[in-house]
This record gives sequence, structure tokens and C-alpha cells, in this order.
Amino acid sequence: MVSFNMHGIIAAAFTPFHQDGRVNLEPIPAYAKYLVNNGIKNILVGGTTGEFVSLNVEEKKTVLDVWMKEAKALQFKVMVHVGGAPLPYVLEMAKYAEQVKVDAILTLPELYFKPKNAEELVDYLHVVANAAPSTPLVYYNNPGMSGVVVDYPAFYKLAVAKIPTFMGIKADLPTANQLADLLSDGRKIYITNHVLAPSVLMGHDSSIATVSAMFPRLVVDVVEASLAGDLEKARTLQSKLNVLVNTIATEGKFPPNCFVPSMKAAMEYVTGIKVGPPRLPQRPIDDECKNRIQQKMKLLGYGPQN
Repeated sequence: MVSFNMHGIIAAAFTPFHQDGRVNLEPIPAYAKYLVNNGIKNILVGGTTGEFVSLNVEEKKTVLDVWMKEAKALQFKVMVHVGGAPLPYVLEMAKYAEQVKVDAILTLPELYFKPKNAEELVDYLHVVANAAPSTPLVYYNNPGMSGVVVDYPAFYKLAVAKIPTFMGIKADLPTANQLADLLSDGRKIYITNHVLAPSVLMGHDSSIATVSAMFPRLVVDVVEASLAGDLEKARTLQSKLNVLVNTIATEGKFPPNCFVPSMKAAMEYVTGIKVGPPRLPQRPIDDECKNRIQQKMKLLGYGPQN
């Protein structure tokens, strides 16, 4: 088993784009400082929030290189998502991630020839893990997008037995609760959404969520209040976070998959960091919707920082 100490809040960072869809590396240093200055110590590069399934391998490497440079300067840990692509590209990205010494890799399952059970999923992850044999691996369980659902306790036991670098799963709270009694040797369940206070109170204080990259100080405060047992404060802060997320998601016409476009629009308004539009096939939200988000954010006490 590899050494692994990447736990707590992991901010799922956006990938900035120019208006014409090209990757924009320029905002990343300011973005990194914003996160670190607001209490973030771990960052995921290239999850769903980061739109890595819409980037080619060379773009992924370039984006990761900039984040790794900032990680060295600002002293934060980096997990990178390598999945969501044909297996040869997943393996190439996993090898590169180990070469540049990321702290962990995250991967989806195969998305077309989908694994049909726990054994097939573990076999796939084993191949990915072998491409980065010294790097901790976390499985990205996102059945709403991947369509892959397995027996999670069976999967977990088999992954622990077969993959020395397997260190956890990114999943929702119900899945986390299925696995709570099986966790050992520093392995973690990373909660995948903004329902943080209930998750901490159920024993799951690690998370990977978009909101951590948008409202990092609020997320840190929610988790710290929950860990301290200050239930009144945790409830109040979690409620505030719920309202923020619901406001953005509703105006983004979620769930018809406008989550990233609406979140990017809100992120840019709240922080002033130019993360730009999403990349095709996703499309930016319209100006009317964007204006509604801005007005509601302003009423909630969130406005331009710069």
C-alpha cells in the first residue's frame, strides 16, 4: 500500500477557457492563491468541474503542469482526474501524473464498454493503477453520468485486495454509509456534493465538490463547525450553502446538465476570476439567466471581489 494523507476538503477546480474555447492558463495562479488564502489545502485538477473529458491529453498535461507549479509555490496537494477517455489516453495521463509527482489520481470507469459488475470495474482500475504504480488511486463513482452501478461493498473489498494503490472512492453520502464499516488503512470516502455537515456528522469529513472551489471559506467553516460539534453553527452555515447552490442550480436549469455552465457564471461573478465559458459540447447560460444569478448572489451577500 502506498503512503497517502490527502484528506479533508478537496476543491474541484474549474478549467478556465477563452471565449473561443481555447484553454486559458493565465487565471490559474490567481485562482490557486484565492483557494489557498481561503483555507484550501487540496485541489482536484480536471474533474467534472474541470471539464477534463472535453480536453485532449496535451491540454490536460499543460493544465496540470501549471497547477503543479502553483502547488510547489503555495504548498497544497494535487489530485488529478485521468479518466473519461479511451484507455490508452487514460494510461498516458496516469503515467504523466506519476512522472510529475501528483499526490493522487482519480479515475472514472470505462464509459463506453462499461463494467457490468464489481469484478470488471476492479479489473479496469487495476490496469489504470499499474500505469502509476507509486501513486494513490481514488475511484470516481458518478453513476448519473457514467451509468455504472455495482455492489459497492463487494467492489471495495475486491479493490482493497487487488489494487495496492487503491485509497478510496468519490461518492455520495448513501454510498459512503454503505462502506463506512469497511474503511481501513487511511482509505477515505470523498463526498461528492455540497451536503457537507450531515456527511461530517456521519464520519465522512473528506469531500471533493465544486462548491469548495467557489465558496471555499464557507465550506471550510461548515466542516470545522461540524467537526467541533457546534451543531447550531453548522446547521446555519449548511443552510446558507444549500441556498447558494440551489439558487445557482435552479437558474442554470439544472438538472438538464447546465451545472458546470451555471456554476462557472456564478464563480466568475463572485470571485472576479475569469474562468470563462464552458467548452463544447456544453454551452454557456444566456445573459438573462446570468443576470438572475448575479442578482440573487448579490442579495445573498456575494458579489464581485475584484
